[in-house]
Amino acid sequence: MSNLRGELVHWNDARGFGFIAGDDGQRYFVHISSIMRIATRPRVGDVVYFAARKGEKQQLEARSVTIAGANPITPQARRSQTRRELDWQLILALSLLGLLAYLIWHDPHAGFLLLPYAAGGVLTFCIYWLDKRAAEAQAWRVSEATLHGLDLAFGIIGGLLGQAIFRHKTRKTRFMFATLMIGFVHLALLAGLALGEIKLEALPATLHAVLVGQ
Repeated sequence: MSNLRGELVHWNDARGFGFIAGDDGQRYFVHISSIMRIATRPRVGDVVYFAARKGEKQQLEARSVTIAGANPITPQARRSQTRRELDWQLILALSLLGLLAYLIWHDPHAGFLLLPYAAGGVLTFCIYWLDKRAAEAQAWRVSEATLHGLDLAFGIIGGLLGQAIFRHKTRKTRFMFATLMIGFVHLALLAGLALGEIKLEALPATLHAVLVGQ
């Protein structure tokens, strides 16, 4: 079926999905990835036009969704938005990498931080990639709390790079704000260690013991 008309009757903006009541009397699941890029977020009450199909669980799904009256994002605006999204994430990730490298070069005893940041970064980057694929396939998703937990647990560099490269979660203001705060926590930690304001010995004893293996 194609060229169906309906109304968006439910929308969970935080999770990026909702339901359309079609004029044919059917109810269709819709994911944000199936909606044409527009300058505003979808809203309950929007009139939509879409194609329909059955998903893996035989659930009716809306695809190629356009929202009546919504202004599409022009190629120029999309490129500008992408640059803004990538700028702060990449700058913060590179700042963290630079501080970590300087800290280890300046104080070899800080080398024990390399393993958790490297391992945590790689793991978190991969999780963001898997979650992006799951979002596109409308499959099981990783919770936002888990993603933030991975970012906080030394995965922040990989998380920032994952968001920037895969353009994942970058349209969710609350998620971005939480990511920024976590990034600043790590930035403050590494800057404090690099400037000598925080001593390695001042790190929590349990964390130090686990990372050093003592």
